[in-house]
Amino acid sequence: MAPSQSPTREITVVAAVIRDQEDRILLTQRPDDRHMGGLWEFPGGKIDDGEAPAEALVRELDEELGIKIKVDNPLTFAVHEEAGLRILLLFFNASILLGTPHGFEGQAVEWVLVENLMSYPTPPADAELIRQLAAGSIA
Repeated sequence: MAPSQSPTREITVVAAVIRDQEDRILLTQRPDDRHMGGLWEFPGGKIDDGEAPAEALVRELDEELGIKIKVDNPLTFAVHEEAGLRILLLFFNASILLGTPHGFEGQAVEWVLVENLMSYPTPPADAELIRQLAAGSIA
C-alpha cells in the first residue's frame, strides 16, 4: 500500500501593479519571518472565503499599506506550486485614490523604476510579470 500524501493546500492571492506619476511601480518586501521572507513582491494578499478578488485587493492594501485603491483591469495570473501548496496569483492594475503607502506589518515599501525591477529578488510567481514589465511587453 502506497504511503498517503497530505493534501495540497490551495490558496488564491491577489496582487496590484500600482504606478505613480513618474511611472515607478510599487513593491513591498516580505517580512523575514514569513514564507519567502526578504523577497520583493507586488502588494496584495489572500482572498477570504466568499470575497471577490477586487474586494480582497482593496481590503489587503488598506490593512497592509494604509491606502485606498481603485482596482482596474486584470493583467495576468501565475501559478506557484511547492510541496503541499498551490498558489493561484491574480494580478491587477490598480491606482491609489487616497493615502501614501506605509508598511504597517513591518515590510519595506519602495517605488521602483521599470528598468530596475529585475534587480529585486522576487517570489517565483512574480518573476514572469516582472520580466514582462521590464521588457515593455505588458502595460
